[in-house]
Amino acid sequence: MQHINVEIDYSPLLTKLEKRNLSGYKLTDFGIPHKTIYNIKQGKIVTIETLAKFAYILDCSISDLVILKCTIQDE
Repeated sequence: MQHINVEIDYSPLLTKLEKRNLSGYKLTDFGIPHKTIYNIKQGKIVTIETLAKFAYILDCSISDLVILKCTIQDE
């Protein structure tokens, strides 16, 4: 049996937020909680809905915000 391991890299999102000078405090105006930014910085999973909100705020697509790295492991 094979297992697919997925790593999510949010560095493109964090870079875009930094370039636009959008801090966690400013993002709360868009309804994005501080905890969400913390989770992203920790590399934890966030919902597609959350990524869609960031894409809307940053006027880009979700694929511009994350890098997915998939590897297959045999079990």
